[in-house]
Amino acid sequence: MFHGYKLGHDHLTPPSIVDQPHDAIRACVFLNPNGTHTHQSPLSLSRGRASVARHGSSPEFPSANSQNTMQLHLPRFAPGTACRALAGLALGLALLPLPTLRASIAYGSINNFDTVNDTGIPCHGFEIEIEDCRSTDISYTFDYNHYGTPVIREDLVTTPGHPRTIIRWESKKNANGTWAAHTAVPTAPIAPTDGHAFTNPSVNFGGEHFGVGYTTPVGAIRYNWLVDDGAGNLVHGGAVQVSTPVFTYFPPVVALAVPAQVQAAIEAPPEPPELPVLEFGRALWVKEIRTESHNSMPVKLRDLMTDDPDDPDDKNWTNGEPDEVETEWFLLQRDLTKPDGGRQARLEAAPENLQAGDEIVTRRYEFFAYIGPIDEETGEAMASSVGPDGIHGVGLKAINGVEVDLANVSVVGGYKGAQMAAVDVDEGVGLIDHVNEGAENEAYTPRRLVVPGALPYEVTQTGALPSGMALDTDTGVLSGTPAEAGSFDFTLTANDGLNPPVQKNYTLLVASAAIPPPPSYLLDLATEPPGAGTVTGGGAYAAGASADINASANAGYYFVNWTDNGTVVAQTATHTLNIDVNHSLVAHFAPLPRLMLTSASGPAGLVLEWPADQPAFLLQESASLAPESWSLSIRPVTSNAGFNHVFIPHPTPPRLFFRLIKQP
Repeated sequence: MFHGYKLGHDHLTPPSIVDQPHDAIRACVFLNPNGTHTHQSPLSLSRGRASVARHGSSPEFPSANSQNTMQLHLPRFAPGTACRALAGLALGLALLPLPTLRASIAYGSINNFDTVNDTGIPCHGFEIEIEDCRSTDISYTFDYNHYGTPVIREDLVTTPGHPRTIIRWESKKNANGTWAAHTAVPTAPIAPTDGHAFTNPSVNFGGEHFGVGYTTPVGAIRYNWLVDDGAGNLVHGGAVQVSTPVFTYFPPVVALAVPAQVQAAIEAPPEPPELPVLEFGRALWVKEIRTESHNSMPVKLRDLMTDDPDDPDDKNWTNGEPDEVETEWFLLQRDLTKPDGGRQARLEAAPENLQAGDEIVTRRYEFFAYIGPIDEETGEAMASSVGPDGIHGVGLKAINGVEVDLANVSVVGGYKGAQMAAVDVDEGVGLIDHVNEGAENEAYTPRRLVVPGALPYEVTQTGALPSGMALDTDTGVLSGTPAEAGSFDFTLTANDGLNPPVQKNYTLLVASAAIPPPPSYLLDLATEPPGAGTVTGGGAYAAGASADINASANAGYYFVNWTDNGTVVAQTATHTLNIDVNHSLVAHFAPLPRLMLTSASGPAGLVLEWPADQPAFLLQESASLAPESWSLSIRPVTSNAGFNHVFIPHPTPPRLFFRLIKQP
C-alpha cells in the first residue's frame, strides 16, 4: 500500500494544453499504460506553484519549470480512501482593549445626502464647509454626480487655531466659456422617493447627490449651492438646510451583559452669518427613519442612496434591512439665547444595540421647509406638530396677538433633501475612490488616500507620481507640489492583515500652469480579488467619450464580469463604456476549478471530481491531446457533498485525457 504520493516534473509540453487561454482549462488528467496517472496543470505551474494534499507525509513541490507541466504519481488507494486538494485559511485575531470611557463619538461615519435646488436659478456646483477639520481628516467623498471629483482645500488663516476644510464640487468651463455642468431648477415638486434619480447622470430635474466622510471630531458644517455671479465666477447661492448626523458609540459592559450600542443624533443647521439674528434661528421639519435590524454587510458611501421603489434589488441606505419611521415630524430650531440651543435644537434617537459588536447602523433623515406662522419678535416657529395629512398644523394657538386654528394652516412646505448616514465601529482599512486634480507648480492640498480602520495596516504603491509629489505610506497621505503637468497612473494596495486586502487604480491629473484643465471625468478600474487579473482602459476622458476597457485573468483565475457599484454592466472581458460621469468599475475574477482524481472504487475504476458550484465549466476528454480530438464527455455526472463525480471504469484505453473548459 502506498502512504502518499510524489509530485514531480514531466518534461513533455503538449502544445494543445499550454497554448489554451488561461480561463479555458483548469487541469488535464490522463491515464498512463504503466498504471500511473499523470495530472497536467499548466496554469498552476506557469507561476511555479503547485498545491496538493496527501495523507501521512509532506509532498515534494516542484520548482519553476519552463515546460509548465507536472506529473502526479498516484498510489493504488485502499478501498474507501480519497485524495483531494485542500485549501487552508489561517485567521489572526487581534485583541484590542476596550475604551475606558463609557461613550465616545464615532467619528468614522459617512454621510450622503440628496438636496433640491431651491435657489430659483440653475446652479453650477455645491460646497461643504467643515469647521475644525483638516483636509487630511476627510475620508470618502461622493464623486458620481454631474460635477465629478470635488476640489478640496483648507483654510488655516481665517480663524487661527480653527482650521476649515472646503469640499467644492464645481463645474469646469467649455472652450467657449460656458459652464460644462449644471443642476436644473425643479419644474414640479420633488418627492423624497425621487432622490434615487439624483444619481442618474441622464436625469437633471432639480437636485443632486453629494456626500463626505471624516475621521475626526469636527465643528459646524455648512452647505451651499454655487451659482454664477454674472461675471463667470461661482459664489454661494444660499445656505442649504440639511443637518449632519452624529453617532455616539457605547462600548459593551461585559460584567453586566450589556452589548455595545450606537446612538444617532442630529442638530439644527448652523445659522448663516448674513441672516438677521433673532432669538430663534430658522425652523426646519425633519423625519427620522431607521432600520428595524442591522447586519455586518459593508456599506460604502455610494451605497447610501434613496431607495428606488421600482427596483427591488437596488443598493440603498437600508443595507438590506426593513425600515420604519422612528420620528414622524420633529421641528428643528435653535434657541440662540441658550448655549445648548434649547430643546428643539437636537433630535436624539434611542440607543441601538450591537448584539454581535460589528453591526453597521444606518439612518435616514428627510428635511422639509417650515412654512407655518412665526413669532414676529423672537422668530420662534409657532407650530410644533403636524396633522395626519402631513401638511397642516394641530391645535389652537395665540400667534402675534391673534388666535389661530393651526388645523387650517399649512405648516409643512416642500421637500428640501435627505441625509443618509452610516457608522461601522469595526471597519477595515479602505481606499478613497478618486484623487483630486493638481496644478503645475502649485502646492497640492494634502489628501488622505488610505482610510484607516480598526486595525493597523500596510500600504504599497506601484506606478509613478509627478516629480514633487509623494505618498506617505505610513499615513496614506498624498502631498507635495507637482513640478510637471500631465496624467499620472498609480496603484495602491492596503492590507490590515485580517480583512481582505483592498486595491485601487488612480489617475492624478495635473493641469498646466498656463492652460485651464478641460472638462473631464475619471474612469478607474479595479480587480476583485486583488491580483487575480489585470485591467486596462482607465484614465481621464472627455464627457461623452467612449472608453474601451479590457480584463485579463492571471493564471489560476477566469473572468466573471464587470460591475459598477455592485451592478453588473458587462459579462465580457472587453467592454465599451460611455463616459457621462465618473465611473468606478470592478473586474471580478474567480478561481478556476480544480479537476481531481479521488480514490479508486476497488479494481473497478477511478473517479474524477470537481466543484459542483462551477456550472460554467464542462468536462472534455481526448485520447491523443490533438487539438481536434477534444470532445464533451458523455459519461454520467453525479453530484454529492458539493462536488461533481465521474466514474471511469477499468479497463481504460492506453491513455485518456480529461480537462475542464469554460463555456463561452
